[in-house]
Amino acid sequence: MLSNKMQYPVIKIKGGKIMYHNEISRGKKAAELLKNLTKNGIVYVFDIDGYRKNSVNFELYMKAGKNLWIDAYPRSAEDVMDLIISGAEKITLRDMNEDVLKEVKEMVEKDVYLSGKDVREEIKKARKMGFKGVVLYDNQDSKEEDMEIWKIYENQYIIKRIK
Repeated sequence: MLSNKMQYPVIKIKGGKIMYHNEISRGKKAAELLKNLTKNGIVYVFDIDGYRKNSVNFELYMKAGKNLWIDAYPRSAEDVMDLIISGAEKITLRDMNEDVLKEVKEMVEKDVYLSGKDVREEIKKARKMGFKGVVLYDNQDSKEEDMEIWKIYENQYIIKRIK
């Protein structure tokens, strides 16, 4: 049985603004919110700018400095290294091809999780490459028992380990 400690808050960042529990923080308030959340442990950051525009919010990450699990849709191994330099302790990679995943595996010692539309394929890649686990969304599920599986509950602003 997994403990309740196996869940973390989820924030969304867009245009340098943080959305958390349907409240939006900007500027210094956004940086303060992120810093305060990370004082209590890991925070899962879904960077919408990174996902949509390949424009990651590095400045906010660097202000928090620690306890970040970043999901910013990096497109290359270099993007992943930039996330680590900016403070990521864990990283989620989405729909990334195997050549880039091999590069990431060779370069990164942090916890790496895979995510994507085809859960079975991502689990297969994570197992083959030796990554930590897989991240699912509300509408996804998995029957896997031998791998870390985390699920984002978007409306509750949490990510929870389910296996």
